[in-house]
Amino acid sequence: MNRTFGEKVFNVFNLLFFLVFSIILLIPILYILQQSVDVGAVKSGLSLWPSDPSTAYYKMVLGDQGIYGPLLNSIYITVVGTTLSVLINAAAAYPMSRRDYKPNKFLVYYIVIIPMLFSGGQIPTFLVLKELGLLNTLAVCFLPVLASGWNIVLIRNYYRSIPESLIEAAKIDGAGEFYIFGRIILPLSKPVIAAISLFTGVGLWNTFTPALMYNSDPTKYTFAVKLREMIVVQEDMSRQFEAMMQQMALSSASGQAMTNEGLSAAMMIISIIPIIIVYPFLQKHFASGLMVGSVKG
Repeated sequence: MNRTFGEKVFNVFNLLFFLVFSIILLIPILYILQQSVDVGAVKSGLSLWPSDPSTAYYKMVLGDQGIYGPLLNSIYITVVGTTLSVLINAAAAYPMSRRDYKPNKFLVYYIVIIPMLFSGGQIPTFLVLKELGLLNTLAVCFLPVLASGWNIVLIRNYYRSIPESLIEAAKIDGAGEFYIFGRIILPLSKPVIAAISLFTGVGLWNTFTPALMYNSDPTKYTFAVKLREMIVVQEDMSRQFEAMMQQMALSSASGQAMTNEGLSAAMMIISIIPIIIVYPFLQKHFASGLMVGSVKG
């Protein structure tokens, strides 16, 4: 396909723009990574290369038994919450995608779109969760957000891109709605399911406010709350930092250049590893699922 001069110029400009944009987004991550492996002297200015590389910070983080409880809590919330959310949203979107289903418009506008625009507020939400007995439980971090109007709309639009002839042929063969949904619709919806799973999983993995607001039991805290303690609560962090150094038998000479910031940086890097591991498996479906689900009507 022959491109015009204007198209070639646009493509070059587009490539350079996103290359620079990607580098700008990558610099903070590289800086955090550098802090997490550098135990050298305190430096002034921005540096992306460690002067004294070491895994000491990671050993200190992994040696702290206090991180494993929040880590397991976050894994549980992410896995269970993502699975249930995808199933609920996918099932809710199916009847809304059927043009022959009469309550279709009512469900879309009054059950999905209006709740997307208005909410009951924080205090009514707290009172409802209290009456349901969800306070101080891990379920409070994912049950209130299982159904998402935005995700339902995306999945519904993707369902509508599937030819109606497939559903009609299945009905002629005697298939019921549950069989059509489970054996035809879902297998053909892998792209949008992957996109929604990634969005939902990242959101649940980073759960912070519900875990802190609705839980007074520290054993129910998530990894994000633990990370906040290491970054923000400096006084408590200093005592924990000294205890870790003593536990690892680090001398004052070897540990004098080590800082709370480096330990927090190692914690941040560890927190993004699960997402980095999962993303390559979903990436091939992510773009197509998101685009088709957002533009089809």
